[in-house]
Amino acid sequence: MYKKFEEILARQCAPVLLGKKPAALFPEPSWWETDFFDAAVLPHIQCMPLSMTGKNNLVFVYRSELLESVLNKGEVRGALANLDYPAAGSVTDYLRYLSLRFLMSQEFPHEVGFFLGYPPADVLGFIRHKGTCCKLCGLWKVYSDVEKARALFKEYERCKQLLLEYIQKGGGLSAVPPETIAG
Repeated sequence: MYKKFEEILARQCAPVLLGKKPAALFPEPSWWETDFFDAAVLPHIQCMPLSMTGKNNLVFVYRSELLESVLNKGEVRGALANLDYPAAGSVTDYLRYLSLRFLMSQEFPHEVGFFLGYPPADVLGFIRHKGTCCKLCGLWKVYSDVEKARALFKEYERCKQLLLEYIQKGGGLSAVPPETIAG
């Protein structure tokens, strides 16, 4: 079961694990246990469940220091303030409010894109256009810089392939050289 856990982390969170992205979000597997996550001993990585009423739980995996730098950007802070997030909150405050938004919203709270490190213009474009009229559809819907998004999509795919290769060789995430994982 632990091997399956590592494969899910590699597929869903490789850019986060390698320090290239602040966070990832994926559906919680039925067998998910936070004990697996704790046993993985992944430095600087945290996870929390997000629950939506009447829907399956999600797992939010993040690097607090990267998430903090994203949430401190003026454009992101302003957009979140417009959605009633705390104006001068900490990462913990923002995550607490995000969790409440998931619990209390009838619709998926698309501002989670900010937390996932998507370009602010793309998150705002998605919200404004309700997911239509994008320039490119990949790991997220792109409304701004298509070339930059394509480069990120490729980089994130390389991260996933690297981690899956380590797991397939039998070493698991613990076999990833420390210099590969940003700290």
